[in-house]
Amino acid sequence: MIVVADACTWLRIFLAPLFAWMLGRPGEFGATPFLLCLVAVATDFADGRLARASGSASDARRIFDHGADIVFLLPGLAMLARARRVPALLPWAAALAFGLYVADGWRRARGHGVDLTPSRPGAAAGIANYTVALLATGAPWLGSGALTSVAYAAGVAAAALNLVAVLDRMQTLALPRGVGTGA
Repeated sequence: MIVVADACTWLRIFLAPLFAWMLGRPGEFGATPFLLCLVAVATDFADGRLARASGSASDARRIFDHGADIVFLLPGLAMLARARRVPALLPWAAALAFGLYVADGWRRARGHGVDLTPSRPGAAAGIANYTVALLATGAPWLGSGALTSVAYAAGVAAAALNLVAVLDRMQTLALPRGVGTGA
């Protein structure tokens, strides 16, 4: 089972450049970017569950999983922002939120690896980022102007969620080491 979980995670990493490249050439690939995003969502849903079911869930696998998420999403969100299908702030806010998540993990591990500890705002932002990517890639394929507007509005909300995650992590990082960090 763990081989399948790892394959799911690797698939997101391998699909990332193709996804971003296709988004940089709007209209040429029809539903393919949307389908790639669906595959990414499905593999993200599956990999953690498979790892836990096999008893192989670990901090290293969490780093691998969350790293694959940002590797897939960030270039795609940047290309969507370049095409003005999502707010330009969204990829920047997502990158900052993820960077602070990793910095906090490094701090928690006291410089010996990374101890990623998810937060509610960060988890909500991650789900929102995938949702926006799905909406923004699906709208052109469906030819829906209304869905395009919904995708952009959802992007504004996702950017706000990412900024809440940033503020939450900044608050945690501002605390003295060991206070409120679970360490």
